[in-house]
Amino acid sequence: MQFTSAGFMIALFAHQPRSNMRLPLILRTMSVAGASAAALALAVTGQAGASPAAAEPPGSAPAALLTQSGMQSPEAMAVLQNILGAAALGPLGLPEFGVTAPQDFMYPAPTLGCGVGESPVTVTVASAQAGPNFPLPPFIERGQLRFQALPAHVDFPKQSGLNVVWFNADTFKGGIEPLNDVLLGVPTMSKTVATGAGTVFAALYGDVTYQSGKTCFALPTVGSFTA
Repeated sequence: MQFTSAGFMIALFAHQPRSNMRLPLILRTMSVAGASAAALALAVTGQAGASPAAAEPPGSAPAALLTQSGMQSPEAMAVLQNILGAAALGPLGLPEFGVTAPQDFMYPAPTLGCGVGESPVTVTVASAQAGPNFPLPPFIERGQLRFQALPAHVDFPKQSGLNVVWFNADTFKGGIEPLNDVLLGVPTMSKTVATGAGTVFAALYGDVTYQSGKTCFALPTVGSFTA
């Protein structure tokens, strides 16, 4: 025997004495009937979709939600996956927490045109830092490398012409990125690059112009990094 929500409400409505059929009573009866019918429908649906297998462990709750019979429509699946994805970021949508250390290039890059004091020769030290690195700066996400360089020259930088050529040996993707990030109008000689996870080979080269008018020309240095 099957009951629909409409049939259930009609049955309750017909059962009430005519003398008691005032509007508030009718509305209250219809709301109770609707709630009861919804509960009955959920119970029947749950029994029909139940599996004889053992119950899922507590950690499998998201997977269980995605496989319940009531969540098989593409629209419902998409909504639920979006909710679960947002929940993975935490209540504030924060990046993944973690702490990493910079990985140095193989050797400091020989640098011409500037130096300490009046010396025309110096070196540029460079490194790459992987993510996740949060909440301490610099903020780097998983699958990223932040390249940074610093010529050994005492002056305020005016413009960065440094570049990094990179290649991910696991994904076979690569590119050329200028280290042109700026903080409060000052070049930081850095850049966060979405290299993807894997072993990344990189070469750094280029120049840095300073407020005094001097320009440091960094010869290439190379390195291998884990992203």
